[in-house]
Amino acid sequence: MKKYLYFTITLLFSFFTLQTVSAKIELSVPFTSQAPYGKWIPPWDNACEEASTLMIDLYYQNYGASTIDKEIATSKINRLIDIENNYLGLNIDNNAEQMAYIINNFLFWEAFVVEDPTLEQLKHEIDIGHPFILPVAGPDLHNPYYDSDNVDYHAFVVKGYDDKTQEFIVQDPGTSHGLDFRYSYDTIMTAMHDFLPKNQTYKGNKVAVFTTPTISDSKNLDGDKDGLNKEQELKYGSTLFFTDSDGDGYSDGNEVANGYSPTKATRTLLDGILVKTPNNPKVYLMENGTKRWIISEKVFLNNGWNWSDIKIVNSSILDKEIISGINISE
Repeated sequence: MKKYLYFTITLLFSFFTLQTVSAKIELSVPFTSQAPYGKWIPPWDNACEEASTLMIDLYYQNYGASTIDKEIATSKINRLIDIENNYLGLNIDNNAEQMAYIINNFLFWEAFVVEDPTLEQLKHEIDIGHPFILPVAGPDLHNPYYDSDNVDYHAFVVKGYDDKTQEFIVQDPGTSHGLDFRYSYDTIMTAMHDFLPKNQTYKGNKVAVFTTPTISDSKNLDGDKDGLNKEQELKYGSTLFFTDSDGDGYSDGNEVANGYSPTKATRTLLDGILVKTPNNPKVYLMENGTKRWIISEKVFLNNGWNWSDIKIVNSSILDKEIISGINISE
């Protein structure tokens, strides 16, 4: 009996140990080269940060395919470059904080920089479904598909790990062969360095740009200075990096403050707001594109509305362009 019990315990211990050592997790992050059409000239030769950001952006949008369409990748990388030029100034290489700044101010998800992450911390992010961007010193990578010895700085997405082979699985935009590329744990921990100018990246701090699809710390940021914070921009569907999303000459914040949609060039009133014109005491609730007259002060107060919530709007819009809905009488 003792021999049998000992054998059983040993077998179970071996089984669970094997399960732990052999853990492999791989997230479905889509891949693109930083030079989608293979032209390794500016701006593509320095677009590793933008390509990495794009891959995670589409992952959080459930892109689906394993590789990103070249036309889509080209357009979206160019857009990120334009955002950087507008809000960071003309630059070639972005450090970890700059990458997080662009993500937090102008994309629908969130990023934060972690200093000196451990191997277990890196793996934990993958465990919870969060790919991350890793800035690295190129010479430490020894990648056979590009001359990494002459690449001072690089960045890529870590999307998985394999304990059996002791490797991280990455999407490396620095080569067309970067799909599901593997670097050993040792290589990643050694190469991890934040960007420093003048070929000094090998001295940079060891950092990683962790990500999450949930916004919390960045929800009150107003990157494009249009009067709407990130949470409000996402609520109203306006563009996080354009002051005037619909191009009608009014800032997004100004339109929302006055009861108008920031995404329609015509002066469309927002659903759910209370409105009146300057010279008419009638108060309306906007609902499904119609105006519903609130027939009395008693009805107004019984519904818990506040007089301060009423928006004063142009009579030419409310009286002439908005059709009437059913009156609110209770």
